[in-house]
Amino acid sequence: MRVFLLLFFLTACGTDDITSDQTDRQRLIVEVERIERSAIQQTLELSGQLLPKNQVPLFTTMPLEVSEVHVNVGQSVERGDLLITLDDEEAERQVSQARSAQDELQRSLAQVKELNRSIESNAANMNELETELQQSINRSRTLINELDPTSFEGSIVELLQSSLDVSIRQAELLQAAGTASSYTPVNTLELELQISQAEEAVRQAESALQATKLTAPITGLVSQLDVAKGQTALPNMALVTVVDLKEMNATFSVNNFQVTKLQPGLDVELSVSGVNETLLSKIATVSPVVNPQTNTFTVQIPVSNESLTLKGGMRTSAIVDLDTIDDAIVIPANAILYQDGEPYTFVVDDLIVRRQVLELGSRDGDLFEVISGVEEEEQVVTTGKERLTDGAEITIRSE
Repeated sequence: MRVFLLLFFLTACGTDDITSDQTDRQRLIVEVERIERSAIQQTLELSGQLLPKNQVPLFTTMPLEVSEVHVNVGQSVERGDLLITLDDEEAERQVSQARSAQDELQRSLAQVKELNRSIESNAANMNELETELQQSINRSRTLINELDPTSFEGSIVELLQSSLDVSIRQAELLQAAGTASSYTPVNTLELELQISQAEEAVRQAESALQATKLTAPITGLVSQLDVAKGQTALPNMALVTVVDLKEMNATFSVNNFQVTKLQPGLDVELSVSGVNETLLSKIATVSPVVNPQTNTFTVQIPVSNESLTLKGGMRTSAIVDLDTIDDAIVIPANAILYQDGEPYTFVVDDLIVRRQVLELGSRDGDLFEVISGVEEEEQVVTTGKERLTDGAEITIRSE
């Protein structure tokens, strides 16, 4: 019986020791530092990318087959160089039809104007005949009043001649009046409006024809080419893009805190991934309105690139010197992790870590200003943080 109890006691003790050892081994060993207050040089470190200042995509307004592609990606082009030729058969037909309609309307307008001139001429002739008729009547009346019995026969002859003359004028007047009354001048306003519409149709057709020849809008490089010969080019899809890499913009997205510290004209040091040289520039623009999709503000810094060493899309960082902060809550840089560009750290609470999102401000060497996320005297993990998850148990390495 005593042997049994002794064995039971030894077995129990051995199990407890093994469980304790396993638990200790499951805890991750980390190093920590305490959050403090410190005076730091206020700087902002921004992360962004280089983008061409001038980047122009080209489109087609209607689905057309690609007849020829004249360039390759990376090729240098001058403004006006032919890049892509699209099928222009339908566009040529549209131009021909539009011009034919315009010519026909212009011929019709010329005919109408000639008819109106004829009607106006007949009206003028009728007025002239009326005047001559009145003159003949007046002469007849004068002759009647001046009849002389001694020369009756001569006066009668003259009167008869005058009467005949009046009859002739009356006949001509009636004929002219009949001709003039059968025609009225044609209003050309509607026809002229149709010609204006036809001229606009010709301009649009010629523009559509011209659009089948895609030319370089700027001098630069072909950065993107999304069509091949024989393929159907679709509207609203960029067929080719031309960029000017000689002038770049370092573009950054900043938060509400950072944007209040920045203004055009501030000096900036730029570092570009893969480029050893530090670039000096100044802030050119700070967006006055937040981007509703990202809830950030856009900052642009111009970068000269005459050597074409820099490429569009390269990652870049900027350090902006501001003022000195005398009493800031700071966190060591080696305590910070990033996920999708958002900084976070692991705060220690009774040997259990808590994942804590951070809002950071200025950086001074290995220290970051903390806007929100951790408080003074809290402990954060500096070494071993990469293996941690929220709620993990830890063991703090003894010095």
